[in-house]
Amino acid sequence: MQNPDPLDLPPSQPPSASGSIVDLHGIIRLVLDKGWLIVSCVVLAVIAAAVYVERAPRVYEALTTVQVEQEDAKVVKAEQVVSEDMRGLDVLNTVAQKMGNSHLLEQVLETNHLMPPNGSLVPNASKPLTAEETLTKFSRDVKATLRRNTRLIDITVRNTSPQLAAQLANSLVNIYLEDDAEAQHSTTQGANSFLQLEAARQEKKLRESEQALEDYRKKVGSISLEQNQDIITPKLQDLNKRLTQSKANLIEAQSLYQDSLKMPTNVDNLLAYTNVMQDPEVVQISTTVAKQVNDFVLIRQRYREKHPKYVLASAQLEALKQQLATTALKVRSRTQESLQIAYQNALSSELGLEGQLHNTETNALELGDVGVQFNVLSREVELDKKAFDDIVGRLGETKVEAQITPERVHAIQSALVPERPASPRVKLVFALALFGGVAVGLGLSFLMESINTTFRTVDEAEQHLGLPVLGTIPKLGKGAAESNKLVATEGSKSTGAEVFRTLRTTLSMLGPENDRKTYLFTSSLPDEGKTFTSLNYAVSLAQQDLRTVLVDVDLRRPSVEEFFTGKRNNLPGATDYFLGRKTLAEVCIQHKDVPKFCWVPSGSSVPNPVELLTKVDFQRFLNEALTQFDRVVIDTAPLLPVSDTLLVASKVQTVVLVVHGCKTARKVVERSLQLLNKANAPIGGIVLNLMPSRRFSGYYYSYYHGYGYGHYGYNEKESAKAPVDA
Repeated sequence: MQNPDPLDLPPSQPPSASGSIVDLHGIIRLVLDKGWLIVSCVVLAVIAAAVYVERAPRVYEALTTVQVEQEDAKVVKAEQVVSEDMRGLDVLNTVAQKMGNSHLLEQVLETNHLMPPNGSLVPNASKPLTAEETLTKFSRDVKATLRRNTRLIDITVRNTSPQLAAQLANSLVNIYLEDDAEAQHSTTQGANSFLQLEAARQEKKLRESEQALEDYRKKVGSISLEQNQDIITPKLQDLNKRLTQSKANLIEAQSLYQDSLKMPTNVDNLLAYTNVMQDPEVVQISTTVAKQVNDFVLIRQRYREKHPKYVLASAQLEALKQQLATTALKVRSRTQESLQIAYQNALSSELGLEGQLHNTETNALELGDVGVQFNVLSREVELDKKAFDDIVGRLGETKVEAQITPERVHAIQSALVPERPASPRVKLVFALALFGGVAVGLGLSFLMESINTTFRTVDEAEQHLGLPVLGTIPKLGKGAAESNKLVATEGSKSTGAEVFRTLRTTLSMLGPENDRKTYLFTSSLPDEGKTFTSLNYAVSLAQQDLRTVLVDVDLRRPSVEEFFTGKRNNLPGATDYFLGRKTLAEVCIQHKDVPKFCWVPSGSSVPNPVELLTKVDFQRFLNEALTQFDRVVIDTAPLLPVSDTLLVASKVQTVVLVVHGCKTARKVVERSLQLLNKANAPIGGIVLNLMPSRRFSGYYYSYYHGYGYGHYGYNEKESAKAPVDA
């Protein structure tokens, strides 16, 4: 039996990439479902923050600011001999780094009598501290920061005592300024001594270079070399330029020639080349061939193959194709010959230019041997003279510089005693705790959501399985499932009744009426609600004035009889009919409250249900049932524990798989569908049962349409009186 056409009820289309990433309804549902976890994380984070704020020591921070001078306006610049340029950004960063130098910090501690002897116990310490440990701890409390786009450096010192923090900050700046002034004075004196020695050495070198130039002049005579260079140089430049162009032309000609040698002899591939395709003769013949092909198509439609006109047209077309092939090969040959000639001409031109360039370079070397040495000696004299003049000028500057001490760094703001502690920052700590708690709670929520492998929404089920969700049944409370109550018989305002009316309508849309008379309800595992779903669906069909029979074919754990009578009485039923003990009329039981509804219990127990279902003609049973009823609903055993259902699933017109929402794993449902497909069962879709019905949960059609069951069409007063489902 073919599967019913689901075109009237297709699975929902997968959302776009952006919609799948940002699912607002899903996020709201997740936050509401896992709200307890998020709140718990936030509470724990706030408690941890409160404990930290209470126990953390109060640390004060003193700030002092220094300015680094640019020194652009100074006339004397002798410090450039061995010291740095104070205008660069790297120098500003260097000064900032010097503020944290270990030698400077050690001086600050010793000046303020804070450097304890090795092994001594400092105040507020639990064990003796060495001098190195004290210095390391102090370095972590000192920070120098360069203000952006300024020449100001902020120095901050942290300490548990506000007075001591200000004292250490000011002491740090004062000691740095003293060390910097002493370093500048030493630098100036060293520069003066260095320049005196350098001036004597450079003077001696200048005399030696001048003497060497004079001796060479006497040896070769006073000649002018510029004229020869003016003639040779332009000629070399011109030859190099022409040779470069010739090499480029040779490469291009060689590439074109090699490409032409690779041209195929196949006409179809040869016509793809531009040189062949654009040849006037080829274009003319190709046009004629195309016209002849069109004419031949018309002739082939009118005449048979042996007709004279058909034979003549075919011969003409073949002749034209042969002519086109011959012409294309001729064009290929001409192209190769012309490109070969061009390549040989380019090669000859390059060889000639290389010979001219070699001869010219030889002449230039012969003429320039004398001039090269002369120019070298002349440049040495000029460089030595310039260097000597620079050193003499610097030497005069250092003599003036030695008399002054420029102030490169000076303090513009002294450190004041801080009034409030800088750490811990209470507002920041609690803000981070709040956001951290929310982040951890959301992260754990998303992690728990990601490892959940059940179906929680209609969209998830349809997108993952590729089947339509025929209906969703919310949790109706213990009263409906455990008190043997037919929810389909409740009033029009009942949520349960509306659920099965919707399921009835959905199944009626699966195809023509003749193809939707027999239904089989099953599930993957026990306790998923297949019996509850099938019998209420059957009652909803009977309410539509259709004669309906519900047959319990779950021969291992039958539930229909117990649902209607409250206990198992082993009434004659399906097994008795299959064994030929009873007729269909004898096993059918009329429901006392629903006129058009009958049900058939499972019947007497049998030792091997599989063997019985294998031997019975189940199709004959369905045909006989349809002669007495308009609709037949079958309740069967679960698919995975036993194989009973697979023996009869292909005989009905529609198979409905009931899935326990938010509980049954996806792989279990996939395995059940695989078994049904192998058994050629006409799967109509799935029903999500026992779905949570909380607001914004997204678990059933309230997520799909924005309305809950049993509320559409009611006014506010009626909805206020409507019963509330558990």
